[in-house]
Amino acid sequence: MRRLLLLPLLLAGLSAPAQPVPAGNITSPQENPPLTTRIRGLFDFDLPTIDPPGTIKLTLHPHVGDLFRRDTMRLDTGFRWAINDRLEISPEAAAYFTHGFRGNGGYGIAEVRLGAKYILPEWPRSNFETSLFVNIETPVGNPPVDLTDGLNHFAPGFLIQHHSSHNPRLTTFSGAGFDLITASDIIGTPALNQPRDHALNFTAGAIYDLGWIKWTLTTTYATTAVIGDTTDHFLHVRPGFLWYVPRKYTLNSKTQWILGLGARASWGPDGSQFSTNSRVRAEVTFRQFMDNVRSRRTAPDTK
Repeated sequence: MRRLLLLPLLLAGLSAPAQPVPAGNITSPQENPPLTTRIRGLFDFDLPTIDPPGTIKLTLHPHVGDLFRRDTMRLDTGFRWAINDRLEISPEAAAYFTHGFRGNGGYGIAEVRLGAKYILPEWPRSNFETSLFVNIETPVGNPPVDLTDGLNHFAPGFLIQHHSSHNPRLTTFSGAGFDLITASDIIGTPALNQPRDHALNFTAGAIYDLGWIKWTLTTTYATTAVIGDTTDHFLHVRPGFLWYVPRKYTLNSKTQWILGLGARASWGPDGSQFSTNSRVRAEVTFRQFMDNVRSRRTAPDTK
């Protein structure tokens, strides 16, 4: 499984220069930000949108609720790199540390993850885009048993996005993929109503974009009956709300803060489940930072 973590890096090395992508697919820091990234637990999908080529964004996702529910606090950290106008890779680590308010849970890394996304613009036709992606997760170290499911995941798939010609704020998408699961040597706790065997999944959803605010609704059906050794079926429905905090509220910081709130209803072998969750995420764009450094170095001295 760890060898599979090298796959997206090989794709990056083999990728040839691509033709320009229509402007609607590339993000711009001056515009209201489009939804370009997976927000774990709220929006776990790889849309066919990408940052400007060369952009590197550091991502930080502290699990603030752990201060009240766990002995340790989780911090997902990684970066997202737009290698060119079609290919993106996103390594990530799920770290944890004792916050001091409850017991002593130690510190370390519970999981490492690696994702890659390749975009096919205007395919299968205009007003459509397609992303081909792969996401890999594997537990590492000796984390508390409730911080990982103890399973290796290799999840390739595709997603097709369509922009409504009648309502420019509305985007719909659908796709399918595999979740190929193997056991690891690390003890974990599988989540309720999540496949524990090889699964095939189908997704459909919509985004209503109000600029800095995005409303999302996604539905996912997964089954182990086709490619697994068991016959289990799962259904997840997730409405969500994401606020990309305008910089005027963060003292014009270059960091993009994202606040999210969502709900999840699921049905499966573990019964019916309903839960709510919230997310806080920070994205630091290093391309902008480096451009500012270069401009200051090359600016003429007027003194």
